[in-house]
Amino acid sequence: MANTKTWSERILNAASKENVIDNRTLRTRFRIPKTEMSQTDYNNTIGRTTRFLAESSLLKRTDRGVYKITKKGLKALKNS
Repeated sequence: MANTKTWSERILNAASKENVIDNRTLRTRFRIPKTEMSQTDYNNTIGRTTRFLAESSLLKRTDRGVYKITKKGLKALKNS
């Protein structure tokens, strides 16, 4: 069984490394070309997870589609 990270862990890790994250930043960091995952699939997986993390106060929405990690998010990342 492989030790793979969930999308939530990957998004929090990317947010901790970058100042702010958005669609372009996440696609670049996860190396997901548009030919591999359509925008609809992307929004249904990564976009939904990002919005869920913002609702859980692990990310803070600074602008439409732009998020920044919170102290609570950093703490959750260290504990995982």
